[in-house]
Amino acid sequence: MSPSAVDPAVALFDAATRGLESDGFEVGRKAGPAPRVSDARRRRMSGGASSDGAAYLTLVRGSDDLLDFRFDAGPAMRPQRRAWRRGAPGVFDAVPINHTLFRPVEGSKVSEFLEKLDDGFNPRYGLFDLKGQRVGQVAAAGKVLLIVHGTFSKGDAILGQLREAKNDAGQFVGRQLLQAAGSAYQQVLVYEHPTLQVGPWINAIDLARAFAGTQAHVDVLCHSRGGLVTRWWLEAFQRELLGRARVVFVASPLMGTGLASPYRLRTALKLLANYSSALSQVAGLAGMALPMFKVVEGLAALLASGTGLLARAPLADTAVAMVPGLAAMSRYGPDGVDFIKGNVELEKLSFGWTSPPPGYFAVTSNFESQAIGWRFWEAFRGPAQRIADAGTDALFSGGNDFVVDTESMTRIGVGADIVKPAQKLDFGANDRVHHVNYFQQPQTIEFIRRSLAF
Repeated sequence: MSPSAVDPAVALFDAATRGLESDGFEVGRKAGPAPRVSDARRRRMSGGASSDGAAYLTLVRGSDDLLDFRFDAGPAMRPQRRAWRRGAPGVFDAVPINHTLFRPVEGSKVSEFLEKLDDGFNPRYGLFDLKGQRVGQVAAAGKVLLIVHGTFSKGDAILGQLREAKNDAGQFVGRQLLQAAGSAYQQVLVYEHPTLQVGPWINAIDLARAFAGTQAHVDVLCHSRGGLVTRWWLEAFQRELLGRARVVFVASPLMGTGLASPYRLRTALKLLANYSSALSQVAGLAGMALPMFKVVEGLAALLASGTGLLARAPLADTAVAMVPGLAAMSRYGPDGVDFIKGNVELEKLSFGWTSPPPGYFAVTSNFESQAIGWRFWEAFRGPAQRIADAGTDALFSGGNDFVVDTESMTRIGVGADIVKPAQKLDFGANDRVHHVNYFQQPQTIEFIRRSLAF
């Protein structure tokens, strides 16, 4: 039996490595010769990777059956019999299942590295129509619908789900939605944008430039990080559009997410690796697994470069600042009994809001499942005291959809929550709706049409 038949993550890692290599990254064969055993040992002892040669990035499976990354271990790595010591690098505390070489990224090349990760996932930047053709100018009047995607995503991810979504009667309700939108709006636009190399407010500046001067009524359908792009655009840069705009936020981290906590980046990569692996086994979602895992693998290699970031050290996780698109989504505001500070951008964005604009709508979910393949979510969720404990893998202190805290999906300020039942579709605690399949749900599609009134 081949290794990939034993563990699907082996094939996923291999495919992601080939994808990164094709995108021009120095991984796999392009990283150069494997490091000598003495060099690998020296790197492990120093807690960082040297930029003068290749290092190993290894995918491992721990005793908790969760995937994780280690660096500089390589094919000779063996599981350790003793228990993991708190605070130790933990290089030998899990079973290796696959590995690749990578060339550590020099500090001056971080921005270039992130730009290539973004381009490898989605090389398009700007406004496009539903056929994928670039749109040079926004309609001066009438009605415009704008679709804004999230992190590790692109417009096709939303459109693809809508085009395949069916109701219980077998009707393609998502296609009906897009057809109705084409009749109700002068333009239906998709905003393609990078999500790692820049914060959402940078994307929002470009939107403001594109929509400058238009007198059109603008409605927005946004997913995940796209909600923050939309908030910055309408609330900070083009307030004149906000009063007449209607916005449907689908699983958006309006007040950030625990997944992007500065002290939890290593754990976030661990969650996303397991999430990608689970998606690869789900019909209709498997196509999303490889692109997501490729980005996660690339980020793991970046963050291991010269910092020892894949060691279990909470201080190392502050390097989330190396990735502006993630740092901008770090959780801010009320979180159970705690108040989380530290995200200056979101603090400024939320300042002064006591109630949301009348045109704001939200779709939320709290995913809970005991099904095989999804049980890993329990390791990343716990009470507030676990979130503060650097020795745990907890990312969320309450409900979440794997990526965004449920509470954050409706809160735009410390005292401003989208609470009106008619303006919120809440799937509640369920084992069906998680972060990347909202647009497969007929309830989501019905809510979008009702909220945007077309």
